[in-house]
Amino acid sequence: MKIKKSFFVPGCLGTCWYGKYHYLEPFTGCEHDCVYCYGKGRSDVLEVLKEIGNSFNNPQIGIGAEDALKAIEAEINADPNIHTIKLSRYTDIFTNKFVQDGYSFKLLKLLAEHPQIKRIIITTKGIPNDNIMSLIEKYANKFSYNAAVKPQAEICLETNVPTAEERLKWAQRANKAGALTTIHMDPLIVGLEDTAEVMEPFIARLKEMGLNRVMFSYLLYDYTIAKNIIDKFGEDFFLKLKSNYLDNNRQILPKQTETTYYALKYEVKLESVKTITSILKKYNMEFVLCGLKSSDKEDILGIKGCGCNICDGKFYA
Repeated sequence: MKIKKSFFVPGCLGTCWYGKYHYLEPFTGCEHDCVYCYGKGRSDVLEVLKEIGNSFNNPQIGIGAEDALKAIEAEINADPNIHTIKLSRYTDIFTNKFVQDGYSFKLLKLLAEHPQIKRIIITTKGIPNDNIMSLIEKYANKFSYNAAVKPQAEICLETNVPTAEERLKWAQRANKAGALTTIHMDPLIVGLEDTAEVMEPFIARLKEMGLNRVMFSYLLYDYTIAKNIIDKFGEDFFLKLKSNYLDNNRQILPKQTETTYYALKYEVKLESVKTITSILKKYNMEFVLCGLKSSDKEDILGIKGCGCNICDGKFYA
């Protein structure tokens, strides 16, 4: 069974930590099956899936777990620029089967104990286990724990994920362990998850649990995501969603044409940001709007004007 030559991909300038990090892709695919997943349509993912003869929703390492760990360690040893790790672009380190069989723990242990690795940035819709949490507690100064959880609306675009409450409880444990812990409300769907009626109880729950740091951003879509939404919820739902978006798309990341998406209309986004900002301020939360997914400079000026900070690239890392 084949797999791509490298487990690591350098970060892009213009993204978090200003490109001074490496994505680590410990396997290919993701079990969560989110309707809005951009990874499902990326060419580099599809090429690996074709090589290993696998579907996106059934993540595979591609080689034996022990061989993968040895290869990952060898890559770190061979490149002194690998020091800040983001897990991951196209999958989730807390994929259930890899948590259960110990691969996730072994990988995180390798990273945490390696003297060259300074920071391990986890963003997850999954949940760890007690062994992994003990590791995070032991090396709390190395870990950034970002739980991707958002208010639960009538329509949910996530399929195979633990409940929001489960994810928040593990985030609470990471926070108590001393890891920098942030709740990622990402991606919010305007009109569904950003209303005061839906948002305020969620923020109140975060406050109750001592989870005081929030980053939020909005759904961007391309043709693949649009098709997935239509297949799941029907064309009427998509057209209603589409009415809030610009008629032209834009490239998000430099030199990556596949990061071209349709973004929210400025006035729609600004009204939503105002609502969310007022609630977050009411509960005295630390918060930012994701700068990468925000649009042009005029948008940013308007958003800052209503009291919402834009992420400086390091808020959650």
